[in-house]
Amino acid sequence: MKKLFLVIALAFIGVFSAQAQWYIGGSLNANINKESKSFSIAPDLGYCIPNTPFSIACAIEYGGEFAKDEGFANFLTVTPYFRYDVCEIGERFSLFMDLVSDIDVLKFSFFDIGIAPGISLNLTEHWSAEFSLGFMGYEREIDAEGKIDQNFVLGFETVAPSFGIYYNF
Repeated sequence: MKKLFLVIALAFIGVFSAQAQWYIGGSLNANINKESKSFSIAPDLGYCIPNTPFSIACAIEYGGEFAKDEGFANFLTVTPYFRYDVCEIGERFSLFMDLVSDIDVLKFSFFDIGIAPGISLNLTEHWSAEFSLGFMGYEREIDAEGKIDQNFVLGFETVAPSFGIYYNF
């Protein structure tokens, strides 16, 4: 059974690797202010669908926050996303829209789904930098007492955009 699973996994990897459309990257984030300090690391793996403007990817983000009133809390989220490259600006820039979802896997207390716009800068043939600028969508959070808080979020973060570096195979 193990050999069959290994053969299937290697065949799957071989089919997708033949197109050489994979990318890997991620981001490091830190936020320090008077009330709290937080950090996160988010490695990311994705696949560009050949001959289309679409990509499928997933990031796993681990981080922690220290708040004066609440102490230290850590989190682990899985963030699958579906990307549409809206347009290219010259040879180096492109605009994209991500259909993204964040799922808290430690406490199962947080879930969101929505659209996140961004811009990508092709640094070289293989390296790129990406900036995500906001989020528009639905957010559901369960607090420590079990109370459910649901919101529609419309955020445009020019002060603290998300920044990541990616390597395209």
